[in-house]
Amino acid sequence: MKVSIIIPSLNSPIIVTVLEKINCQNEHEAIGEILIVGKDDLHLLQKVKDPLVRLIDTGTAVNAAKARNIGIQQARHDLLIFLDSDCLPQPGWLAEHLRVQAAGHTVVGGGVAPTGSNYWSLAYNLTLFHEFFATNPSGTKTYLPTLNLSVHREVIKIVGLLNESLGRGQDIEWTTRMQKAGFTPFFAPKATIIHEHSRKSLTAVWHDCARSGHHMRQVRMQYPELFKGSQILQNRLALLLLSPAIALAITFNIVRKHFKLFQKQWLTIPAIYLTKIAWCWGAAAPPLMNPKQFDKSLP
Repeated sequence: MKVSIIIPSLNSPIIVTVLEKINCQNEHEAIGEILIVGKDDLHLLQKVKDPLVRLIDTGTAVNAAKARNIGIQQARHDLLIFLDSDCLPQPGWLAEHLRVQAAGHTVVGGGVAPTGSNYWSLAYNLTLFHEFFATNPSGTKTYLPTLNLSVHREVIKIVGLLNESLGRGQDIEWTTRMQKAGFTPFFAPKATIIHEHSRKSLTAVWHDCARSGHHMRQVRMQYPELFKGSQILQNRLALLLLSPAIALAITFNIVRKHFKLFQKQWLTIPAIYLTKIAWCWGAAAPPLMNPKQFDKSLP
């Protein structure tokens, strides 16, 4: 089966490195096309002489959900692999996606290496992807992130495209829809990526986690039967007042579940606690019509 790889990108400075990592995969012959959807104002893709690579220039900046939807609509093949433009596939990444798909799982998420280029970069990856560490066991999930996800087109025909109106959490809402439609997401940690994101300061990490909380509140309240703690999200004042205790409980559970990892990374525990307060603060913020207005209100 040929694969369409879809990469949303807004001028990623490491997009060439991402493509190099894809081209190093053992199952490279399975790739039918690599669609990069968004902008390349740095003109880095002009240096890439790969007939499989095609830039779909969106003209103006679009959010990741819209970019992925454009990629879905223009992809030629039935197996779609979504990869973010700051994610570096590791050896065996493609082969593992293909293997698990061939085993009958039509929604497959790969693992995220618990690494980071500096303290805040590491803390961000640990707090956001603790459910999807490459060191975690394989198995079914309620939802999966799209930074490293393979989906068969038949699933999308039934559940529809991503929700472009959500500022964040479009992937969680999308794969939750898949789960409710009977396509159980499967986690395959050996399909590993390294997430080389740009959030490398307290301000950047706080901003992103608060924004995530603001938009994920909507997703969690939409599916209260699948997400624990959805009731507290209905009371913004209580959520804000209880945020230190909530953040402490969540941080404790993360450390408890990944105790061996945090024996080495114990210095990141205070940072993870701060990110959970940021998430609660963002979730407690009043709804605004324009997500950009919310972003401007953040430190």
